[in-house]
Amino acid sequence: MGLLDKASDTSNKTPVATAKPKAVAVAKAKPVKAVKAAKPVMAAKPVKAARAAKAAKPAKDRRPILNNTGLPEGYEIATKNARFLAWLMNFVWNFGVLFAALFVSIAGSTPTLPAVAALLMIITNVFVIPIMTGRTLGNFISRTRYITANESKPNPVHGLLVNSVGLMGLTGFGLVVFFMGRLFDAAGKLLPVSLVFLIIGLVLVVVRIVDGRFKSNSDQSQGLYDMLFGAFLVKYVPQEGEEMSGIAARLNRMGNYGDSFTQRREKASEKKALKVAKAVTKASDDETSSDKGTSEESKDESKDESKDSDKTE
Repeated sequence: MGLLDKASDTSNKTPVATAKPKAVAVAKAKPVKAVKAAKPVMAAKPVKAARAAKAAKPAKDRRPILNNTGLPEGYEIATKNARFLAWLMNFVWNFGVLFAALFVSIAGSTPTLPAVAALLMIITNVFVIPIMTGRTLGNFISRTRYITANESKPNPVHGLLVNSVGLMGLTGFGLVVFFMGRLFDAAGKLLPVSLVFLIIGLVLVVVRIVDGRFKSNSDQSQGLYDMLFGAFLVKYVPQEGEEMSGIAARLNRMGNYGDSFTQRREKASEKKALKVAKAVTKASDDETSSDKGTSEESKDESKDESKDSDKTE
């Protein structure tokens, strides 16, 4: 009996494994994104008034990138109208007959005489007249001239480069167009001569573009060659004791035609500005009248609603 009691006691003392509770993973709640507020709808403006106001906005003053001081006292930089007139006169004189010669050649005729005449006209305006007077035909008709900081004539090389910048740009464009499709022969081999002329044409075109960019970004309207030689295109002011005779005196009388041309352009610009101002005032008046009409309509509607409410009462 004692052995049986001991066996029962040991069986009762055996430890019972307790089940551990498993951790249950709880899914985290995702944050809710904030809903963007709807943008208020702007009221539509009249198209005509907006266009007129846009046209009437004054042009912003561009800050010059290039500032080369040194303009002598007593001189004034040539205006845009004078520059345009000088360019137009030089372009017509230098390239008018040349274009006629090209047209004759395209038509099938031999342009010997027009080509010779065009060459002589270019040499006269680019070399002869500037060396004699320091001015071109365009300078005479626009009453402008080139000077340096010490009120003297620029280097003759400057006149040669400035007066031929348009010719060089036109020549470069022609070389690019002509040799662009002639870089390779029938066998597909690169032609070095065509490549050289193509590069020369590209250089001339790039120089012409850079010269224009210099003028637009300079407070003195100086081009590339003007910057290099320190030259300024100013309004022509006769110096003390300066007398003109012969060809120079006759060329100087051409400035009367330039003055009339400039006056017509100034009057046209004034008329255009006045027209834009009238359009703006008319558009503003239309806006005010439309606003008054809408306010009066709203007042009438409110009065009608008040009358209806009184009748119902």
